[in-house]
Amino acid sequence: MLILSRVCAEFRDRTGAVVYRVTPQTRLTFQEAPESIRDDPLFTLLLQERSIEAGVTPVRKKELEADPLKEADAAGRKRPVKSQNN
Repeated sequence: MLILSRVCAEFRDRTGAVVYRVTPQTRLTFQEAPESIRDDPLFTLLLQERSIEAGVTPVRKKELEADPLKEADAAGRKRPVKSQNN
């Protein structure tokens, strides 16, 4: 699975063994990660707060290559989209 993480993270399996790491060197780059990272609750949390993008499509990859921090706050979370009513 192709991912782009805006934060460093360590994903573990059910036994606690590390299955994948996002380090300062691999943060903000496209990485091929094992599907097993989906089993870690941290993966779900990072998806919900939009600190990580997973299953990146070719169109989205091109957008992220141009600016991986676009629409992200200082903590690496993606800012919420403002509605037209605000």
